[in-house]
Amino acid sequence: MLDSEKFAIAAHLHVVLRRVNGRVTDVEWMIRSPEYAHEVIRVARTEDHPELLRLADKLESALLPPAPVAKPERRAPHPAATPREESDFSASRFASSDLEPAVPRQRYVGTLR
Repeated sequence: MLDSEKFAIAAHLHVVLRRVNGRVTDVEWMIRSPEYAHEVIRVARTEDHPELLRLADKLESALLPPAPVAKPERRAPHPAATPREESDFSASRFASSDLEPAVPRQRYVGTLR
């Protein structure tokens, strides 16, 4: 989102907040400081005014990053599980022809013609 759009949302919130409860906020500082923006949003949400609540949500989504989602922990393998033996993945399992191309490569020998 552009800074001008963030500024417009913050300015609109400032005007409505001043009209509803007389609070004066610093719009520029609201854009630059996440802590200040978080506090202004908290104050705006204390009022039971639908436009203030809508603007607080809009400003929060514009300025403050969403909270990180906790990733589930990776579990260790069960101790009773047996590790696969090395022979399961050995080359003897595959025929050598499976690993080589069907048509033998011819090396380029000679000079450009």
